Amino acid sequence: MKAILLMALVTSFSSTIMAQSDSKKSKFGTIILDNENVKVTSFESQPGKDMCGIGKHSHGAHLTVLLTDAIITVTMPDGKVVTNKLPAGSTFWSEAETHTVVNSGKNISKVQLIEHKKYK
Repeated sequence: MKAILLMALVTSFSSTIMAQSDSKKSKFGTIILDNENVKVTSFESQPGKDMCGIGKHSHGAHLTVLLTDAIITVTMPDGKVVTNKLPAGSTFWSEAETHTVVNSGKNISKVQLIEHKKYK
C-alpha cells in the first residue's frame, strides 16, 4: 500500500514539474515557467542586439539573473545611458521599468527575468 501511495505521489509531482517546465517561445525570449506565482523568461542575445526585449520595452518588477558574462548598455526613457560589465551569476532586482537594453559585448549573452506575479 505504501509503495502504491509513493508511486502516485511521484507520478503526480513529475506531471506538475513537467507542466511547469514546458518551454514556450514568445516574440522575444523563451518562457520557461509561467504559473500563478511567477513567470520566468530566458533571453539570449547576439553582440550588438537587443537583450531582454525588442527596442524600447517595459517589464513589471523583476529579478534579473545573468547566466553568462555580459556587457550591457541600458538607455532609460529620459535618455540616460549606462553601460555595465557584469559577470555570470550577477543578480539584481528592478522595479517596473521601461528601457532599451543592448548586448554591447563581443559574445552571446544569456539572462533570465523572474517576475513575481503577486508582488505589489
